[in-house]
Amino acid sequence: MIVKVCGVRTPEVAEVAIEAGADWIGLMFVPKSSRWVNDTDALAVVRAVRARADLIGVFVEPSAAECDAAASRYRLAAVQVHGDFDPDLVNACSVPVIPVINVDDRATASTIEWPPDTLVMLDGRPDRGALPGGTGHRVPLDWAADIARHREILLAGGLGAEDVGGAIATVRPAGVDASSRLERGPGDKDPELVRSFVMAARAAAADLELDRR
Repeated sequence: MIVKVCGVRTPEVAEVAIEAGADWIGLMFVPKSSRWVNDTDALAVVRAVRARADLIGVFVEPSAAECDAAASRYRLAAVQVHGDFDPDLVNACSVPVIPVINVDDRATASTIEWPPDTLVMLDGRPDRGALPGGTGHRVPLDWAADIARHREILLAGGLGAEDVGGAIATVRPAGVDASSRLERGPGDKDPELVRSFVMAARAAAADLELDRR
């Protein structure tokens, strides 16, 4: 099972996440976000990771050229895309694209047009007027479990150390992602919260004998 820590901005936080067992480190390339990472800091994280985890670039409505340029510069294993992006982006990029699907009711979750043959992230609906991206809003776990029975999903939205184990047990996702609940303030990751989340997710996956990816 994949464990992802998103919105990482410093080598120190990346190191804590990897030592605890994280598989993916998310770098936010959205300048309006409090979790945006500039070029200098992103390269410092890349050097710290040293291929011990996969780096995932996070974008809002990017072009394929933007994704490919970032993938080359920051050694990205994949890009995670939010907002109303071109569906053809999934096939146009040089690295795998992880579309983010935001749902706010069970009917939408069941009837939305899902991108075929790709891992997707399931997240709550953003607040009105908010920047597309991680919402911190929980997706009801029974909805998520219904979807996970039919396709591979990364479960996101307000997860922390206290509840990620229960979410994994209920949903059986391909992976979990956390950001906002691992912070002391917007964009400021707390190393102990990061460590606790990753270890709780790893323990839950081990208990359920979910294969680590």
